[in-house]
Amino acid sequence: MSIECVSLTKCYGSKTALKDVTVTIREGRITGLVGPNGAGKSTLLKLMTGLVFPTAGYVSIDNYDVHTRHREAMSRLGAVVEWPGFYPDLTARQNLAVFTGGHGKAYKAKVDEITRFLNIHDVLDRKAGTFSTGMKQRLGIALAMLPDSKYIILDEPANGLDPEGIVEIRTLINQCRTHAGVTVLVSSHLLSEIQAICDDVVMIVNGELRAAGSLKDLLGGGPLLKIVPRQMEPTLAFLRNAFETGAEWIKSAPSTDGESITFSPDGAENSLICEELCRKGLFFSHLALEERKLEEFYISSSPRGGEK
Repeated sequence: MSIECVSLTKCYGSKTALKDVTVTIREGRITGLVGPNGAGKSTLLKLMTGLVFPTAGYVSIDNYDVHTRHREAMSRLGAVVEWPGFYPDLTARQNLAVFTGGHGKAYKAKVDEITRFLNIHDVLDRKAGTFSTGMKQRLGIALAMLPDSKYIILDEPANGLDPEGIVEIRTLINQCRTHAGVTVLVSSHLLSEIQAICDDVVMIVNGELRAAGSLKDLLGGGPLLKIVPRQMEPTLAFLRNAFETGAEWIKSAPSTDGESITFSPDGAENSLICEELCRKGLFFSHLALEERKLEEFYISSSPRGGEK
């Protein structure tokens, strides 16, 4: 089962906010939604939650159309899009009841379970206005998980948090999947956090789907080897020649930013590559494997000036 977005298009008058987007949010995964400001991410989230109607296409959750069978679809989905301004003079418990309309023994039992899981049960009767930003984010996640959500959407959950708070939210999102069995879609501008917690990534640019798939597949296999050479031109020339002539220790053409050189090593030990360089009298101040960065993929896929 999954969330399916099929040929989604949304127009506001003459402006096309989203154009022919087809993507699947797979059950049991954490998916990151990324893209420039104004790219259509918020429109996509609003379509997925039924807050706006599509111009064309449809969204289904476990085969229930979000717009024609809204009640059945929303019984599986919890979302906090453009995080709610909790009523500051109401308690956290009262805010949850107001936003969900929840009541009864089963609802109260679920609130107890979820808020204990999120470690805010002991402060439920405090006014929401006294909560820190981190506690409000936890309360937002509790709201998304109520009453018994199979999927949750979190829009910028780490917004406004300090580094410690960001780590806490990252841990909670992981626990939502591993311990609570919830599928999570996270929209965020913090690409390092998306890379740290997500299995899959969906990238929207100019209202169109630019990339979608597992993070591992999108970034390409394996780490990169980064070298900071003492002599740039002869080192780069040697590595390019090694790649072109099929040396067994290099599997991608080397690239440079002017200060360092990177390429994909073909399973070779760093010591072997060191030997190859030193044998040619090509010395360096740094040589190490580095994980591929989502930021680099994002920048290469989202050229400047491409925002609407």
